[in-house]
Amino acid sequence: MKILEVLVLLVVFLTSALLDRAYRTLPLKELRRRARTGRDKQAVALYKMAAYGPALEVFLWLVAILSAAKLFLIFADWKWWLGVVAGLIMAWLGLVWKPLTRPSGLGWRYAAMLAPAVAWLLAYLHPITGRLGRWLKGLRPPSLHSDIYEREDLVELLHKQAGRQENRISQNELRMAGGALTFGDKFVGSIMTPLRAVKLVAANESIGPHLMDELHASGFSRFPVVKDTSRSSTPEIVGIFYLRNLVGHEGKGSVRDLMDNRIYFINEAQDLRSALGAFLKTQHHLLIVVNNFEEIVGVLSLEDVLEQIIGEKIVDEFDRYDDLRAVAGLEAAHAKRQHKTLSAKESEVIE
Repeated sequence: MKILEVLVLLVVFLTSALLDRAYRTLPLKELRRRARTGRDKQAVALYKMAAYGPALEVFLWLVAILSAAKLFLIFADWKWWLGVVAGLIMAWLGLVWKPLTRPSGLGWRYAAMLAPAVAWLLAYLHPITGRLGRWLKGLRPPSLHSDIYEREDLVELLHKQAGRQENRISQNELRMAGGALTFGDKFVGSIMTPLRAVKLVAANESIGPHLMDELHASGFSRFPVVKDTSRSSTPEIVGIFYLRNLVGHEGKGSVRDLMDNRIYFINEAQDLRSALGAFLKTQHHLLIVVNNFEEIVGVLSLEDVLEQIIGEKIVDEFDRYDDLRAVAGLEAAHAKRQHKTLSAKESEVIE
């Protein structure tokens, strides 16, 4: 008879410990989301129990403590050292044992099967367990932090979330959230299009089919306008020419007639958060990048900054290629090779 009593008490103790772990496996908010869909029957059953919150904790701990105390007395009545061993084992099972680490498996299904019965009991015991639960909750020290103290902690949280099996946030959304937090750590000089890869347009160049084909082939939609056509290391930029300005333009004229005279500069050492602020303040989509000696070293577009936030390439309706910097670099390298070839031929003619 004693053996049967021990077995019953042991099952009651282990079941209460298992239900407590099931209650803590998922946050109540997530369990409620799963239950609301109606598709996860186990979540529906467990949420009916978990919704009692502190009252459920009090109930499970009372059942566990009472059954453990009775087991201890039975074993101690047989042999004192059996009582000590049993007490230590039950303390480990109650405080350390983790039969559930994720919302799946046999333990999760067993807890879901028992949850409606526990919820039914709590409906009657709630006047007592609910009051005890509120009292114990008031004794706990308030949680002042969410373990997130700095931006790096939030970035680490996003990385962990991306690797969770039960994650339902898309990778694109997580990447954008991470990009929004970290893009300010990068500098203008690290993402700008260097001057050697920039297509420059002369202010006095005539607008016509040849120019349109040349600009389309570059892969860009905005072009710094220089005063003259000479390829100087420090060109004098007098405006910005937009490819869209050619749409519907039937007259001839020159680039100077259609260019935007407003020019804004930014230092290559500034971070991208400052660059985004400059774009918003000036309402301009292209900044000329200079170094500490006020030499022009490249250009920065609004899309360059936004790409660092969303983690994807931005291609507008005037762009012909996905990787504009690579195309521009190839164009610049091709032009450089052509220049060397022409120079070599001219030297041969002279000789």
